[in-house]
Amino acid sequence: MKETTNQALGKKGEQLAQKYLQENGHTIIDSNYRSGRSEIDIISMHDSTLVISEVKSFYSNPLGAAEFRVTRKKQKQIMQGVYGFLDENPKFQGKEVRLDVIIIDFSSYPAKLVHHPGAIYDDQNYFY
Repeated sequence: MKETTNQALGKKGEQLAQKYLQENGHTIIDSNYRSGRSEIDIISMHDSTLVISEVKSFYSNPLGAAEFRVTRKKQKQIMQGVYGFLDENPKFQGKEVRLDVIIIDFSSYPAKLVHHPGAIYDDQNYFY
């Protein structure tokens, strides 16, 4: 199947985000992890914290902040993916978990990356 422009943009953004995370002391555990209907863009370890990163990429400025593209529904899907990952990988259970959003703006060169650590929180207190 041919990759769409949005898929290619997403892949490029995720690659840039992975490089950024690695340059900032993260060890990449997995990317594009799937559990049921959910997908996690990047899973990494930073010190003793398991970091789940949702990457949003765009070429032209969206209406409103790009961060708002991580809807409540998307946050719920990410949480479900985290639960699946932890169930499948018990060695990470008991670790502190942080859910980040990384925005990649390709409308200028070089691309602008904005990292929001802890942007998504688990209001069900699963991790704490």
